Amino acid sequence: MNNSVRNGRNNRSEFKKVILVVLIALTSLFHVNKVYPQLKDKNIDLESRDFFYFDPLVFYSREQGKARLDVYLEIPLENLQFKKNYSSKNYDASISYNIKITNSFDEIVSNETISDYVSTSKAEQKNLEASAKYIVKEFYLNPGNYRVEITISDLNTKKEKTKSDNILIEDFAQKDISVSNIMLVSNIKEENGKKIITPLIEKNIGNLKTMYLFFEIYNSGNADVVNDFTYTIKDNKDNVLEKDNLVYTLNPGINKYFEKISTSNLVFGEYKLELKNNTTGEIVAGKLFENKLSGIPVNAKDLNLLIDQMIYIASSEEMDKIRSASTPELREKYFVEFWRDKDPSPNTSKNELMVEYYKRINIANERYTHYIDGWKTDMGMVFIIFGEPNNIERHPFTEGTKPYEIWDFYNENRQFVFIDETGFGDYKLTTPIWDTDNTRIRY
Repeated sequence: MNNSVRNGRNNRSEFKKVILVVLIALTSLFHVNKVYPQLKDKNIDLESRDFFYFDPLVFYSREQGKARLDVYLEIPLENLQFKKNYSSKNYDASISYNIKITNSFDEIVSNETISDYVSTSKAEQKNLEASAKYIVKEFYLNPGNYRVEITISDLNTKKEKTKSDNILIEDFAQKDISVSNIMLVSNIKEENGKKIITPLIEKNIGNLKTMYLFFEIYNSGNADVVNDFTYTIKDNKDNVLEKDNLVYTLNPGINKYFEKISTSNLVFGEYKLELKNNTTGEIVAGKLFENKLSGIPVNAKDLNLLIDQMIYIASSEEMDKIRSASTPELREKYFVEFWRDKDPSPNTSKNELMVEYYKRINIANERYTHYIDGWKTDMGMVFIIFGEPNNIERHPFTEGTKPYEIWDFYNENRQFVFIDETGFGDYKLTTPIWDTDNTRIRY
């Protein structure tokens, strides 16, 4: 143990070293490719993601008298149980999924069960929360009303979940101009001259700065037609947050379109997207979606508390900007902007940095709370910034000394000493961690 830590010497040179080390630690903690194997407490009560997501989308089909139903499925890999495959050295999850479609007379028109599996390497096992299994199935159906029921089972754990939705299969041939369902897309990239898209099956825009709409417009005539449309995005109070006019020259047959939309005004809440054909005045397509904080502890719904807890990652200026916002809506906007700017994977709805940060907040509350919340304690602060110590020396009953603990972080070459001055588990750092202004202790 070095003498400055033993004696609590607070000279300015030591402060600068501590500041530098903290900045380096924060940088490594929240690096894009950083994996967090030290977080092993799986009993923390975090907001769980749904077992799976699905999005049924209807498109025109060249099959006589029928339309094409595309059923998109997304299964987050963190929800599955993986077992080691000793022959391949990989880790495998086994699933089955059933897709049942019934018509308006409750008659089964399709009922299909398929077994599948997911194989991951040992390295991929460390980053399951950022991966998912995607499935797309096509069905060709006559016009009418249907119900789609999806059941997915994890064969290793016998966990099973069922979801359903009602859909309308439109007769596209009956209209001069008609429109498919709208697909939300989180990312588009080009590969070998082809567009590769990532459907937003979850319908949660999360930390996306932009999203895309994909839809098809069908011209059943024999000549080009100029048609204008308007899309609007409304909140659950029917306030219009986004609106734009779209003018297209529609060739005979199928016309495919992508529209890029900023999400800067879409903070927390549920939203309704509508596409209107201005020639007929008809709403020709719609979509419900939301923005919610995935991975945030269930018991931390208060936005002001979430903002207070940012003290170990946000600067004083950033905290002041968010806290001094003139309206609750603006405070939400600044909060979302802060995390979107730091998102290591901006083309996905999930912000791994934010999830990891608040996971550590929650673990600190579970482990270190006494008369104050665990995230405000010295031990909680060090854990949130540096993560799990590589080694802990505990001395609760050493004769002639007060209880103390020594935490070692080998990768950061740091050591922290905590002393319980009161005997009631209130462990304090012998040397404080100062913020980047050298003016105050982080709680």
